[in-house]
Amino acid sequence: MSSSLDTLAASLQVWRSKNVNEYWLRVDYIGSALHRMGDHTLTYANGKLWHYWHDRWREVRPGSDFWLFSVAGSFAWARDMIHEVGNVEGALQLKMNQDYGYVEMIRVKMPERDAVNFTFELKSFEAMIHPEFEPNEA
Repeated sequence: MSSSLDTLAASLQVWRSKNVNEYWLRVDYIGSALHRMGDHTLTYANGKLWHYWHDRWREVRPGSDFWLFSVAGSFAWARDMIHEVGNVEGALQLKMNQDYGYVEMIRVKMPERDAVNFTFELKSFEAMIHPEFEPNEA
């Protein structure tokens, strides 16, 4: 578990060193939370996270499930999974991006606990606001 935390901490330092203030990403999520399953496009702009859903950009409030799909959220999620299942042989797979340091994949696979199994995989990342981003007011 310690080496996983060390890798995560080193990747976080790489991310911070890049000083990325805006980005967009596409995430594929497969797991037990049905409202999150599938492909999701998000952008981080002007200090806020936005999720493209049903042809609209909607602001994601901190604490929302979709916050986990942000770069900051995925670092926290990976840390939590290291603490939760990191000591179970083969239960946790993490992949970090070599250039930017962000979390590319978190996979939890525990046959005895099917309800907690999931795969979070970052499919696309760009260090800029999504080119089609237009915030919608609630």
